[in-house]
Amino acid sequence: MGSSSAGRRFVRSVESRASARELAEMLNGMGPRERVNAVTAVKGALVGQLYALVRDGEPLGLDDIVPSSTPAGSTVTFEGRNSLPAFSRFQKRFARTADGLVFGYNHQPLRVAGAVTGPGYFRVVEADDAHPGELLFDYTLPPPFEPAGWPAYRANEVGVSRFVFMDLNDYVRKVAEGVVVGAAFRRGEDQNAYFSLTANRG
Repeated sequence: MGSSSAGRRFVRSVESRASARELAEMLNGMGPRERVNAVTAVKGALVGQLYALVRDGEPLGLDDIVPSSTPAGSTVTFEGRNSLPAFSRFQKRFARTADGLVFGYNHQPLRVAGAVTGPGYFRVVEADDAHPGELLFDYTLPPPFEPAGWPAYRANEVGVSRFVFMDLNDYVRKVAEGVVVGAAFRRGEDQNAYFSLTANRG
């Protein structure tokens, strides 16, 4: 199956409100590049629909983001697509400590954008009981360290970062192996903003 046809098929499945199981099976049958292309083909309001469709999907664990076999400080990259009408492509890059703490930052394709908004560091923890089986990307907590090649830490309350990342919490659900979808909340309020992440690994 070509990358473009995989994208069209997956978009149609989201539009037709396929089940969480059907969506997972479709993506799990693809190779890494095909899967990235399929998930990033889901744009705009459909990203939020994907989030809703997988509400009762498989639980998401820390190992789904950064496998426990990953050396401490090594970078794991996910390709991202958010629901904004413009500047919707990005990456989230993750690492873990030797004792299993997972954290990450937002990597912007335009260097100037990252310089203005900041790297947007966050920690990844299990979500609360109101979001069972989900993970929380908590932007209120600093990273334990900065892995090699990562930008210098800047608090999310400083400068323009406060309009983007301050008090932000992302609740994230599993779609398939190496694929998650999340919703943004600020101070507990739903921001009606969604994003998907797809690992660019096998």
